[in-house]
Amino acid sequence: MVLQAITNVRATVARARHDATTFSIRKDKTVMAVKAELKGEDMYCFLSKVVDVVMPRIKEYKGVSGGSGDGSGNLAFGLQSSAVGMFPEVEVNYDAYPPKMIPSVDVIVCTTATNDRDARLLLSSMGIPFHGKHAN
Repeated sequence: MVLQAITNVRATVARARHDATTFSIRKDKTVMAVKAELKGEDMYCFLSKVVDVVMPRIKEYKGVSGGSGDGSGNLAFGLQSSAVGMFPEVEVNYDAYPPKMIPSVDVIVCTTATNDRDARLLLSSMGIPFHGKHAN
């Protein structure tokens, strides 16, 4: 599984809580997402790989949107499947991860900051670039 390879943390499966017949989703049967919660050293290692290895290799990448916060210090950004393929763990074993099977990844960074401005300041000091109009 790609998520376990790039995060070094065991991923958990999030299943559907309710039936949605229009989308053919059954309660507790359909896998909706796979998630991994990173803390401590694993979190810093993952963020450093994203900032130092993956983000510089994305063509025409401006950075994380300035308005990507939720107002309480949590920021989110996404990586497309082509960017996930640039992680060193995926590149080394590229035969094990066919391009069609590499998913896109949404990253949510929960900080101890109380507002988005402080969270952006914290993450920009870690090397994450921001672009566009900054909310808050």
